Amino acid sequence: MLNGKIDKKVLIKELKKSIKNEELAAFIGAGISVDSGFMMWSDLLKEPAVSIGLNIEKENDLVNLAQYYSNIKLRSSIDELIKENFAKMNRPTKNHILLAQLPITTFWTTNYDKLIERALESQNKNPFVKTTDQHLRITNRSFDAIVYKLHGDVDKPEEAVITRNDYEEFGYYNRKLFRQVLEGDLLTKTFIFLGFSFNDPNFNYVIARLRVLLQESNTRTHYCIMKRVSKQENETNEEFGYRLVKQNLQIQDLRRYGIFTCLVDEYDEITEILQTLVDMYKRKTIFISGSADKYDGFRNENDAKLFLHTLAYKLAENNYHIVNGYGKGIGDFLLSGITEFCLKNNKKISDHLTVAPFPQNKISKANIEELYIKNREQMIEKCGIAIFVFGNKDNNNAEGIIKEYQLTNQKKLIPIPIKITGGSAKQIFDLEYSNDIDEIKNAIEKANSETTDNINKIVENILESINLLNNKDLN
Repeated sequence: MLNGKIDKKVLIKELKKSIKNEELAAFIGAGISVDSGFMMWSDLLKEPAVSIGLNIEKENDLVNLAQYYSNIKLRSSIDELIKENFAKMNRPTKNHILLAQLPITTFWTTNYDKLIERALESQNKNPFVKTTDQHLRITNRSFDAIVYKLHGDVDKPEEAVITRNDYEEFGYYNRKLFRQVLEGDLLTKTFIFLGFSFNDPNFNYVIARLRVLLQESNTRTHYCIMKRVSKQENETNEEFGYRLVKQNLQIQDLRRYGIFTCLVDEYDEITEILQTLVDMYKRKTIFISGSADKYDGFRNENDAKLFLHTLAYKLAENNYHIVNGYGKGIGDFLLSGITEFCLKNNKKISDHLTVAPFPQNKISKANIEELYIKNREQMIEKCGIAIFVFGNKDNNNAEGIIKEYQLTNQKKLIPIPIKITGGSAKQIFDLEYSNDIDEIKNAIEKANSETTDNINKIVENILESINLLNNKDLN
């Protein structure tokens, strides 16, 4: 990494470490909003440039161009431009959604749009948006993530940072406290910069500020993902070579301030990186599906209950989080295992267990089915692995467990049915045992390699299967 570059595999490993330490923050630029209809600055200012007698193709300094336009057409024209192009952007991109699914509690952005806020809300997270120094003085205890809008918001375009005059006043006359908060975050969190390019005026101005905030020594490591320069149509080899040299020099310059750059050939690779991080993160949360009127596969009922208790205890001991709908004959014993571990080790039960019981009140069948569906969706969307145990009701298999299995397939969770417990779990095992995805097949085989009712061995194999899935490099 001496040249300032970092490959995808190393980047993912480092970001995973930051997620585990709860210190990852995101700095979002315009490029991440393009799929939602965002116009790049060169496109946005194309007509304004023509209206004042300039050619956008000949202008490299778009901040100055915005200033010239504001000088002639007045600031209100710039404000109208922002409103027209950003107010209609309401649908977050997949990258926004993936970022919102990660345990990131601090977002910084130079964008005026509300896409990251919408993405957080879609994941049942409450964003606390701050756009001015006055907002920094407001306390709000009911939030899941803070969104700092460094350059303002579409709702108040007159306060947006876009012209040279705005940039010159930033941090001196306007948003002075923002600068201090950013400095603090840069020293205590690991940032991933997304959606910027080296010719993005916002990125260049942000980096200029970072140079003041971050000295060359004792800097914290941050990361940036950018598209590798590629040869353009009708571009000469000499012109392409020049841009390539310039990109390498820019990457080395960022290295001085602790920012390492991962180059990608296509923007889709950014989505792949984020998806990998989400998959890794979700695999630490395990959905346990099951219900039981009887306990087949074990010598007696007490052994079956001890199996559930031990499984929950060992998962908590290995720092996994369990999500469960408190199924009949299952939930009590999972709870007892988690509780025992937490009381012995001075841990919070809520850090290791989420319980979402199904409503039992006698309302109309249509309404209760709708509630059941929503409850299952909310439980499963948080998880990356699903363990299926038992699943029987009177003399039949439990259809609710099969519905949960179908939903976990839709959400791409890795299924681990425990065959020895019988019922729906065995039915799911028979369906999945021939899975053509090696990772899934191997996990199921390992979890079910003990054919006797040796409780400790069964739990040990399940745990080893899950640990292998979590330690596996996803690429």
